[in-house]
Amino acid sequence: MKRLAIAAASVLLMLGTAQAQSRAPLYGELGYSFLEFKADGFKTKPHALRGIVGYEFHPNVAAEGMLAFGVRSDDVNVGGVNVDTKLKHAFGVFVKPKYNFGPAEVFARVGYARVKIKATACAAGVCASDSDADGDFAWGFGANYNINPRMYVGADWMRLNDNDGGKIQGLTVNFGYRF
Repeated sequence: MKRLAIAAASVLLMLGTAQAQSRAPLYGELGYSFLEFKADGFKTKPHALRGIVGYEFHPNVAAEGMLAFGVRSDDVNVGGVNVDTKLKHAFGVFVKPKYNFGPAEVFARVGYARVKIKATACAAGVCASDSDADGDFAWGFGANYNINPRMYVGADWMRLNDNDGGKIQGLTVNFGYRF
């Protein structure tokens, strides 16, 4: 059974290679992320600006580096205390298995991400803030559509962190360029 699965995966990789166009292996993406942060019974939705640089080692596999910064915070009232959360930054490294269907591409991302969140709580005119950084296994999936051989647009969903009772995940829309 294991041999059959390996043979099937090999055939799929070869089929993808036969359909692939000759493209530049280095690419970059700039995207806007609509995040969701859940922890200890509350949920906020900060936004971030995300950049990715990737390199295609094979038409069906790429390696990526990610960097994101918060651009909008969100607040929630927890027991009469206003809590404002913002993504300070996030970075990660990923392997991106993918498959092309003509001008469209579907993909997954698996790797590691480190995320730093800042929370500010205010009650009765007194405010206190704290930040926490944590790294964890990160994963996601998405699709891109090629506008031309160099430019594409896409969307993906990723879970950046699921540690210590907190979860950070979200949807990103992006524009990409192959160098």
